Amino acid sequence: MERRTTILIISFGVVFVLIAASFIIRNAMTPPYQKIRESYPYVVVLDSNEKLEPGDGMVSPNKEYRLKLDGNLILERTSSKQVLWTSRDEDDEGGAVKCSMQSDGNIVLRRKDGSPTWRTNTHKNSGAQLILDNGGQIAVISSTDKVAVWLAGLPRGNYDRRSKRTSLEFPIRGIFYYPWFPETWTVESQHVFYKVSDGYYSSGDGFIQRKHVETLHHIRTDIAIASWFGPNSHLDRARITNMMVETSKFYENKKNSDSVVKWTVYHEEEFRSNPSINEIRQDLEYLKKWFVWRDTWAYIDDRPVIFVYNEGNCDVTRRWVKANSNKEWYIVLKVFGNDEDCPYQPDGWHQYGPSTGVQRHRGLSYVIAPGFWRADENEPASPRFSKEEWYSMVQNMVKSNEPFQLIISFNEWGEGTAIESAEEWSSSSGHGYYIDALHDHPTNRQKQPNSDNDDDKKPLISSGGEIITLTNIGQANNTVEDNNSRRDQKREYNNNSRRD
Repeated sequence: MERRTTILIISFGVVFVLIAASFIIRNAMTPPYQKIRESYPYVVVLDSNEKLEPGDGMVSPNKEYRLKLDGNLILERTSSKQVLWTSRDEDDEGGAVKCSMQSDGNIVLRRKDGSPTWRTNTHKNSGAQLILDNGGQIAVISSTDKVAVWLAGLPRGNYDRRSKRTSLEFPIRGIFYYPWFPETWTVESQHVFYKVSDGYYSSGDGFIQRKHVETLHHIRTDIAIASWFGPNSHLDRARITNMMVETSKFYENKKNSDSVVKWTVYHEEEFRSNPSINEIRQDLEYLKKWFVWRDTWAYIDDRPVIFVYNEGNCDVTRRWVKANSNKEWYIVLKVFGNDEDCPYQPDGWHQYGPSTGVQRHRGLSYVIAPGFWRADENEPASPRFSKEEWYSMVQNMVKSNEPFQLIISFNEWGEGTAIESAEEWSSSSGHGYYIDALHDHPTNRQKQPNSDNDDDKKPLISSGGEIITLTNIGQANNTVEDNNSRRDQKREYNNNSRRD
């Protein structure tokens, strides 16, 4: 009897261990966040003013990857000769006989007659280097902080739809973000009007990337919506990756934060080219390959989020819903007249109309913009709102409790919609009063429980210590406050936006 009892105890113990091990393994296979190794030992392939010629190449320190020039730049596995990346695209016939790292940081492939066949578009990065690392990536890195300003090869992780993710909960505060500087400090050769506190920076600058993440957190951002014109546009792989990596680093040692910045993209190529269902799917696959698997990508209802900048017709909804036939993505389209009558409906709707200071669509979104003045226009389409007006706009947005509460924009300087710090709206906090107002007004979800959040019953004191007298912004001529219907909502700046 004693022996039988011992056997039973041992058996139950073995079963318990097996169940526990199964649970641990299962959860290890589908972690909430992937443990990502971002940096690997690397070899410098090209320094400034150096070049590769046919047959030249370089092997990674671990001997697993080779980068060579053979009519195109080719990255391959050394053992199997499997091509992992090539500079050749659909319109490129190859034939390059020289790969040069120019003194401005731009890599250019040229034919025998000197004509270019391909380039990285990384000019204005004097002293940059081309590297190949042990993770199978090639990158152009800056001479100052060694941050990648262009990259290709193998991503650092893999997308797995089964992986557990932390989904955002409504109401969600979002802000439109533009990672395309210094290319767009001018519009039609006209420089932006405002004096940016951090100067006319580069989106590839590591210091700026870190500061932007800190500021996005400071204004209690839930989702940063990065302008994106499709694969390989505006050095997207490096710039968006860097912002997501810096965001992960920022939160590594932070606990109990009332908001955590997540990222998605604003698919702007939709408006330009009306991509086919297959082209949309290709774009979504590209995003999954490079970004969506990261812990800093935004999810709603356990699905990755994407915002779309679209024109107004039901063909838009049809193409995007059909491209997402497996319901893998949470798609947020831009409203248009009679969109509720379309047979195909996305998961969410938003508006983007900065020439109108406030636009509310009940049950959908509440959008505010501080003003709208394109650099190539003599007069603003919407003059800048005062401190008092902006505080009132932010407060009203929070009170609306709409699912998406969006700000246009963090740094669209070319259109004059940025809230990023500038001399023209400086404050004693150092952030500027547009930033101060967002920091001072968390969403209803972000507010601490049991706190006195009745803003109507107490004086409003800004981050700079000033008492703010609120203005009834709903009476302003250039606002559309509290729309009960989406019908006939037109694109406010159809003829004067550089997105056209």
